[in-house]
Amino acid sequence: MWYLESYDRRTDSIANSYRLVAITGDGIRELIDVDEGGLPLEMGPYPVALADVPKFAKYIEGDFRISSDNEYFIGLFTD
Repeated sequence: MWYLESYDRRTDSIANSYRLVAITGDGIRELIDVDEGGLPLEMGPYPVALADVPKFAKYIEGDFRISSDNEYFIGLFTD
């Protein structure tokens, strides 16, 4: 399952973890610029620019808050 996670820059801990519903690796590649020169997207966590974070809102069920105090990453994790 794909997740969008936000990390608090001050504490370097996870602030929020959002499960992404009905999205694939190819879908993520369409939403953000993915440079897989080093590691494939699936080997994440993969950084997501703050400007790209709102693109994932339609794949999140429930409350979704974006904060410029956080850094965002996409990851493929088991439930």
